[in-house]
Amino acid sequence: MSSRPTSPPAPSRSLPSPSEEEADAPLSASSHYHDPAQSLVEYDPLIDEGEASEADRTWQTKLWTLWLVNKGMFYVIASQAFGASMNVVAQILENKSGMDPFQILFARMSITALASYLYMLYAKVPAPLGTRPVIPLLLGRAVFGFFGVYGMFLLVITFLSPIMACYACSFLIPGDTFSWRQQVAAVVSLVGVVLIARPFGSSSSPSSDGDGHGNPSSADSYHHILATIVAFVGAFGAAGAFTTIRMIGTRAHALVSVTYFSLGTCVISLVAMLLPWVPFRLPSTVLEWTLLLILGICGFLLQYLLTAGLSYAPPPGISKNGQGSRATQGIYSQLLFALLYDKAIWGATLSPLSWIGSALILGCAIYVAMAQEEPAKPKAEEMDHAGFKDC
Repeated sequence: MSSRPTSPPAPSRSLPSPSEEEADAPLSASSHYHDPAQSLVEYDPLIDEGEASEADRTWQTKLWTLWLVNKGMFYVIASQAFGASMNVVAQILENKSGMDPFQILFARMSITALASYLYMLYAKVPAPLGTRPVIPLLLGRAVFGFFGVYGMFLLVITFLSPIMACYACSFLIPGDTFSWRQQVAAVVSLVGVVLIARPFGSSSSPSSDGDGHGNPSSADSYHHILATIVAFVGAFGAAGAFTTIRMIGTRAHALVSVTYFSLGTCVISLVAMLLPWVPFRLPSTVLEWTLLLILGICGFLLQYLLTAGLSYAPPPGISKNGQGSRATQGIYSQLLFALLYDKAIWGATLSPLSWIGSALILGCAIYVAMAQEEPAKPKAEEMDHAGFKDC
């Protein structure tokens, strides 16, 4: 009885591991950072030719391409979910415990900075302080980000920052585009924000004195004007932070940018807490310590996913046209998560205008994700993204 010859087993494929010299080599000024973990997820799905039909292979390819094209925007949308959770925890701490906003901000950024540093130490991220050409952009991201933190007084003005960032990047980043489709979607999303926030609903109605005559309070007008100015400063700060993140791109790990921002905000908050008119108190209950921990974790995930999404670059073979603008418009989803928390926690009832505004924001996000942008025409004078003239 003849035995059936067996073929030798096929060699298994494994990811090449860099040598110690390559792992410890410093990151050059013009090179792009590549997270080793990305190589585990950025691959073409392997499909068994005998089990998958042509239609299945086509749909799987389309879904995978859709993920790679919109991965940055999905990261940004996920970051806004953690951002809305963080805002709810911050409101509870401020209202129930009486902690000063500077103290809450210091606790949040301290946890974010510590988590960022520990992860970079664990992952052996190269150049944890950034390379010399990128350091000015990292410092600018920290400064702009601090001013953006305090721009949440008037919601509509704050949401001007994504549009301003997209326009700024289209002028400052070679090859970056802000197409007319994305511009229309951004404006429609801003209209949705106006329908939800209705900034002129209550502030425009004058208060009445004892005789029933309209008598607008000068103090209220003063505070409204002051809040408007601060909101514009915050909008410009947030736009500057988004722009610098996209200009840094893949030349630095996302957590390097997060560390610069969190440490800078920690220092400024600490200086503010030393002022005599800023109250200071330590958490007195287990609930307050738990809320501070949740606040820090949500803040860390917010900053990491936001930075990773805005600086995301698709793999070779995927169009990069309009990538940054597409990811930036995911910031409008923050209001959808805020409405969800308003209903679930605070018991607020959505008005018809809020439903319309939510539908506009969600519809524009889906449109931007599904729309196919035309490839930009290359110009001879344009440089590669790694060739910025950093100042």
